[in-house]
Amino acid sequence: MRWNSLTRWILSAGCATALYLTPAAPVYAAGCAPGATCLPTQASGAPLPAQFVAQCSGTFPDFVTSPTIVASVPATGPLFKLSQNYPARAPADDAPWLNIDFTAGVRGANDYLYALRDYSFDGMIDADFKPELNNVRPWFHMPMMNFGPNAREPMHGLTTERTLTGPELGLKAGVPVRNFAVGFYNAVGGVTIGRVWKTSSPDVSKAQFFQGAMAFKILFSAAQAGDFQGPDILAGAPEWTIATSSGLLPVRLMQMDVAAVDARSPTRWVFGTFVYDRNAPDASAWRRMRPVGLSWGNDYGFTPADQQAGKKLKETIISDQIPAYAAAHLGWAGRTNGPIDNPISGCLSCHGTAQDPAAPGFINNACATDRQKMYWFRTYSGNQFFGAVDSTCTPTPVNPSTTRALDFSLQLAVSVQNVHQFNSANPCPGVTPAPGAAAPAASEQTEPQDHLRVRR
Repeated sequence: MRWNSLTRWILSAGCATALYLTPAAPVYAAGCAPGATCLPTQASGAPLPAQFVAQCSGTFPDFVTSPTIVASVPATGPLFKLSQNYPARAPADDAPWLNIDFTAGVRGANDYLYALRDYSFDGMIDADFKPELNNVRPWFHMPMMNFGPNAREPMHGLTTERTLTGPELGLKAGVPVRNFAVGFYNAVGGVTIGRVWKTSSPDVSKAQFFQGAMAFKILFSAAQAGDFQGPDILAGAPEWTIATSSGLLPVRLMQMDVAAVDARSPTRWVFGTFVYDRNAPDASAWRRMRPVGLSWGNDYGFTPADQQAGKKLKETIISDQIPAYAAAHLGWAGRTNGPIDNPISGCLSCHGTAQDPAAPGFINNACATDRQKMYWFRTYSGNQFFGAVDSTCTPTPVNPSTTRALDFSLQLAVSVQNVHQFNSANPCPGVTPAPGAAAPAASEQTEPQDHLRVRR
C-alpha cells in the first residue's frame, strides 16, 4: 500500500476533512478505491479523534477499519464497495422458486434450493461477487455493518462468523478456525433496506420484506488442509484473500445460505443451506455447493427424543445430497443448519430472533430442559418480535411499543443495533456517490407485486 506524506499527516492530526483521491492508475492510495472518498474516523464512525479510515463511495461507508489493515491490501486491491443504490421500486424479477413446491419431498426441496442457488450465482460468479460488475441483475449489501469486532474487512466486505474448534467438523482437537461471510439481497429485498435506511437513522417500522425478496450469504473458512484430522473437506474450493488485523488471510468457501419470502410458508420465509462438496463433479468449483436442506417452520414441539425415536420433522426437509460432514452437524433435533452455524439452534429459529432492541440469538446455558429451549422454536411470522428471556431462561415481557420485529433478517438486526445500541455513526452523509450510480425511482414500493404472486 502506498501511503503518501500528506495522508500520514491527515490521519495523525485527526483531520476530519474529506480526502479526495483520483489516481490515474488502479492504485489504491490512502486506503481508498478510485472514485471513493477517504475519511479519517473513530472505529465507531465518529470523526474525532481519528484513528481509523472510512471508505465512502456513497451515502454509507463501504468499510471502516484501521490504517494498518488497509495498508496490508495489495496496491492493486481489490477494495470492497458497498452496493447501496437501493431501489424505491423493484424490477420485474421472475422469482422462479415460487413455481416450485418446496414441501413436495426431497425432490421438491432440492429443486427449490437449486433454483435459489442458480438465481444467486447468475452473473455473480463471473463478477467475482462484486454487484457493480454484474450485468444480469442488481444485488445489494446491508449498510452500517462496519463497527465492532464483526466489522467488514476491506477487500471483500466479509464479516466475522462463528469460530469452529476441533474436533468439530473433523478438525484436529483444540484447533480454532476463523470463519467469515458476506451477504447479498436481490432488488425486492433492496427496496426494504432502502426504506429502513433512507437516512442515517434507521426506520424500523419499515422492516418488512416483500414477496419475491431473497438473500444469500457465502461463508468462507480459514481452515487449511493441515487443520483436519483426515482428508481436507475443502480441497479445490474457491479461495479468496481477505485483510485482517493479523495480516492477509486465505479463506475458502464452505457454506452458502439462502432465504426467500414465500407466502406459502407459515413464517413467510423459507431458509436453506448448501455446503461445499469436494467430490461433486461440476467443472466450476462454485457450483460444487450441495444442499443440506430447508426449513419453512420451526417444528414446534419436536425434540431430540423424537429424532431418536425415528420421527420425522414436518417443516424441515434434509437433502439426500448432503455431504457427510454436514449431515453430522445439523441443528437441534436434526433441523436445517450449516456446518459453520451453532448446532444448538437452526437456520429459522436463529433468524427468528431478529428484533430491535436485540434479542438473545441462541439458547443460553440456563435453558436446561426441552420445554425451555422450545421458546426459540415457536412458529411465527416475521412481523412478530421474538421477545426476551432472563438469565434463568424464563420468558420476560418486553414493551410492545418500543420493540420491533426485523422480519428474520439478522443482518438488518446487526446494522440497526450498531446505531441504536452501540451509538455508531455514519461518517459518509454528503459524500457524492461514485460515478455511474443509478438514481432510485421517484415512487416507493408499498405492496407486494402482482407478478410475484405464488403459483401453486
